Order: sequence, then structure tokens, then C-alpha cells
Amino acid sequence: MPQPDRPTPNWQPLSMLPMLSDMLSAQVEEVDTQLESLREAQARPHVLDDYTVGRVLKVYGEQQDFLWVYEAQVERWQQESLSATQRQQTKQMAAQLTQLKPKLKEILAIAADLKDKTIESVLGKSNLEVALDVLSGKLKPPI
Repeated sequence: MPQPDRPTPNWQPLSMLPMLSDMLSAQVEEVDTQLESLREAQARPHVLDDYTVGRVLKVYGEQQDFLWVYEAQVERWQQESLSATQRQQTKQMAAQLTQLKPKLKEILAIAADLKDKTIESVLGKSNLEVALDVLSGKLKPPI
């Protein structure tokens, strides 16, 4: 529900349920794709640049901050008289939101970890610093 530091959302009528359901489904697919990409990048973080990692932190941080609006909207719709299809859509959205929370949290954790391992950070280090990072396990050697 809205908190004092959050603006009041522009609540949507029940007629918007199909569109928002589709939007959320697309968001879940996109988050899954991004999470898979970041998991793969963990083995080779130097292939990422500062901008990309910063953008991931910004975009997915905003998505995480916005989840409460989706949750509150679904709760509002569930208080209305729903058809069987609408009831199914709101249940599906609630389940998707539950799945999104840990996925967004993982994306942000991986990106935060990769932040100091981008190509710019590796190129900015001396050979000795890179060698120490590799020997300590902080950085994997390029293969």
C-alpha cells in the first residue's frame, strides 16, 4: 500500500487488467532473460562495461521499487466482482509478482558484485593488482 514517501498511483480500472497482465508477463520473461545473462557473465565479468552494469542496477532497481504498485493494484482488483477469467488473471499476476521479487533481488546482487569487475575496472588496475585479484579468487583469469 502507499507510504508517505510514495506518490499515490494512478489506479487502473478493471478494463485494464488484460493489458497489465500481458505487461507483467512480458516483464517476467525479460527478467528471466536478464538473470540468465547475468549468471553467465559472472564467469566472465570483464566482458561487461561500467555503463551496462550501472544501467542494470538502475533499471532493475526501479522495477523492484515499483512492485508494490502492481501488488496494490492486483489487491484492489481482487476486491471487485470478478469474472472467472479476471479472477484467474489476478491470481496469475499475484503469483508472477511473488516470483519477480527474488529474481530482481538476485539481478541486483549479481550486478552489484560485477560492478567492480567490469572491463574498465580491470583495465584501470596494474598487472600486480590483477594478478593478486586472480590469485585471491576475486577475479577469474580470462580463458
